[in-house]
Amino acid sequence: MSYPQYQQQHLPPSNLPQQHGGYAPQQEATDGLGSWVLTTFLMFIPLVNIIYLLVLAFGGSNSLAKRNFARATLIWMLVSFVLAIIVAIVLATAGVSIFNELSNSYSTNYAY
Repeated sequence: MSYPQYQQQHLPPSNLPQQHGGYAPQQEATDGLGSWVLTTFLMFIPLVNIIYLLVLAFGGSNSLAKRNFARATLIWMLVSFVLAIIVAIVLATAGVSIFNELSNSYSTNYAY
């Protein structure tokens, strides 16, 4: 039984960047499960989480995934902090106005 001979087809050049220099691109090591467990554990500790996120976000020796995770988490923390301040101001002004209305509605004239 004879098998047909296949010839290699020459594909047109793609738009992808070509490798130059004869070396393979450096592949980034993926983070293991233990590294992510430690990261999520440290996120539960107040103040330590902010320091750890700053180190991950702006330190140079971490993986790209953790760097992006830290930057996104810091952005969400900042947004939630600003929203909490706005809500606190609105509730404080509403509380002051309610207190003023209640104090003005009762008469201080106790003449019998």
